[in-house]
Amino acid sequence: MLLAVGAALMLVLAACEADDVEPDVADDPDDEVTPDDDDVAETDWFPEREVTMVVPFAAGGGSDLLGRAMVGGMEEIEPDIDFAVEVRDGGSGAVGYGHLFEQSGDPHFLLPSEVTRSNLPFAQDVPFDYDSWTDIVMLGEDMGYLVVSDDSEWETIEEFMESAEEASEAGQPLRVGLPGAAGVDEVTVFQLGQEGGFDFERTIYDGTGETNPALLAGDIDATVVNPSDGRSELEAGEFRAILGFGEERLDDEILGDVPVAPEMGWDIIATKYRGLIAPPDIPDEARDFWINLGQQIPETDTWSEYMEEAMLAENLLVGEEWVQWLEGTWHPAVLPDLEAMLEE
Repeated sequence: MLLAVGAALMLVLAACEADDVEPDVADDPDDEVTPDDDDVAETDWFPEREVTMVVPFAAGGGSDLLGRAMVGGMEEIEPDIDFAVEVRDGGSGAVGYGHLFEQSGDPHFLLPSEVTRSNLPFAQDVPFDYDSWTDIVMLGEDMGYLVVSDDSEWETIEEFMESAEEASEAGQPLRVGLPGAAGVDEVTVFQLGQEGGFDFERTIYDGTGETNPALLAGDIDATVVNPSDGRSELEAGEFRAILGFGEERLDDEILGDVPVAPEMGWDIIATKYRGLIAPPDIPDEARDFWINLGQQIPETDTWSEYMEEAMLAENLLVGEEWVQWLEGTWHPAVLPDLEAMLEE
């Protein structure tokens, strides 16, 4: 259902039953990768019972797929660990993150974390902050793309911006559909309008399952998709990508020719990070175990397949490197404009 612009920030997703995971097991234990982080000590700690991957969004969505890919990768490396995936969705991620926070000190819980880690404490009154967690590993980043219908009049971002300026001056700004409120996608569209000196009509939907059909139906003029979310429409020639919100172009047959914002002189590089966190205050030896295991995930077949399908850019940050990157790079690029956008 279409929501009005400026609606409440809560993105309520359908509650779903959690599924047990049956990940692939590595065929050859000799293929295992050894950790290379000198700052992480080897540890004799090992999980004493089932490890729960808490998914904070609905089953079948991006967070669920991310969590299952991580579980599959870790079971390739350590097949003796018994993992389960538990979906605790609701409150724009607040339910799942809140549940993990309640497990403080228990190393048998993990969570597939993304930009909700940063945006949720900023936008809602929750008992935790972005740095409340035990950082395990950040594994990659997802780039958003501004796409238009293939039968639209816009072949390039320059043509689109020219029309957007004219439409704004006429009091009928172009409509950009967004899969959720107060997320990275809305921030990037807000920033794009600032760069052009005009406004878009930011129209909020409930996920890409609504924004993509809305663009095809002509209800909106453009939308923002992740490469995996819009892949089928791009391959079918239904969508045309005209701008990427990242530092570098993707090495991809379809998206490799699409310019990124810095090429246009625009400082819009708010990617969507993906990683693994544990509850606060877990024992140091358990933290070291999960870091040693987590940084090996990129070498597994399960993760490689996920990265290819999701078209993520690899960015491996281990332990506290992740929160340092948030504070030094990601937060300065996103949060000031998120605050300005919310104050509109």
